[in-house]
Amino acid sequence: MDNFENKINICFITREYAHPKMGKTGGIGVFVKQFTQALQQQGHNITVFSFGSTAMEFKDHGVQVVSIKDLSTINERIKGPFRRYNIPGYITLKRGLEFVNRRFISRKASKFVRQQGFDLVEFHDYGGDACYFKGQLPKVVRCHGSGLTLHQFMGYDNRLSDTIFERRFFKRIHTNVIAVSQHSADITQKSFNLPQRPTVLYNGVTVPVLPTRKNYLQGPTKSFSIFYFGSIRERKGIDIACRVFNKLLEHFPQATFHIMGNNNNDYWNQKAMNLLSDKAGLQTTYHGAVPNTEIESYLQRAHVVLFPSFGENFSVGLLEVMALRKVVITSNIPPFQEIIKHGVNGLMAQTEEDYEVMITQLFLNKINAEKLALEARKTIEQNFDWKLLIEKNIKYYQSLI
Repeated sequence: MDNFENKINICFITREYAHPKMGKTGGIGVFVKQFTQALQQQGHNITVFSFGSTAMEFKDHGVQVVSIKDLSTINERIKGPFRRYNIPGYITLKRGLEFVNRRFISRKASKFVRQQGFDLVEFHDYGGDACYFKGQLPKVVRCHGSGLTLHQFMGYDNRLSDTIFERRFFKRIHTNVIAVSQHSADITQKSFNLPQRPTVLYNGVTVPVLPTRKNYLQGPTKSFSIFYFGSIRERKGIDIACRVFNKLLEHFPQATFHIMGNNNNDYWNQKAMNLLSDKAGLQTTYHGAVPNTEIESYLQRAHVVLFPSFGENFSVGLLEVMALRKVVITSNIPPFQEIIKHGVNGLMAQTEEDYEVMITQLFLNKINAEKLALEARKTIEQNFDWKLLIEKNIKYYQSLI
């Protein structure tokens, strides 16, 4: 079926979209940007509907982005005195205002979708932002990771201001649910008691064109450089990475440590940085939340990239690194097991000592880094290239219309 002859008019309702005008974003925003642009390039009409403190409308490589001004700014003004002066009733007030804002967002989104005549609409699971959405068109929910599953299965704090509305959302919209991994499908069905297991459609990445190289350590790769790529928080494993680097410096004094990611609740300054020894601190660089357009140039320097996370639904960051022909060492959790075959296209660690041993072997050339890296790249090309995955998503959409 020719996608250009069968254009689909799709609206994505999302709290995040990766664009400088839209402020900071996480994995959902990066996914929505890459995915919508890939769909647009296939000839489909794509609109992103978002919300925040400022109203705006713009085109991003053919994708129409519309963001309404929600009630968050007004709500903050109302909550401010209660929080500042410890006035009783703050929690009740906060939840009430969250309810009003979600009603507002849902009403605006419902009206926008109805007026534009879309063929279908897609939501993400996190936050239940449009839990009161009304519309007769096909509705798709893509599960990147809800607050409830993050809490129940991965040890994150329970954000009641999100999980309450996620439950309401899935009570109203519980068909046409997509999960980004087998693990995500299992835990989402359990958390929300869904009548059917979600359909698994993996996330993908754009596979970059890379120059040929004579060996793994050819420039721009920096020998003995260890990279951490992800949010700076305990559940993502930054503490483990810091302690591992301390140990490695005892044997490789020339090693360097590089951190890339959002500083969640200032965790880097408040906790993680203090785990480093004095010497380790001098040889560590926190690069901050690197813009998406610059991530590749940073990661190209890595000798090895660590993903010591305690819990994930899926990791696009891991795919991005593997596509760059880099050696990765991950924790041994279910979603990583769906991507990594230990000793074939990457390495998996059970303990902190495992990380130390594997990195030591890499640095001493006792592990064939180039072979691992080439297999990592092949894994992405064969299983997680957007060019392949986009077709599966289009066929899924077409089955609903």
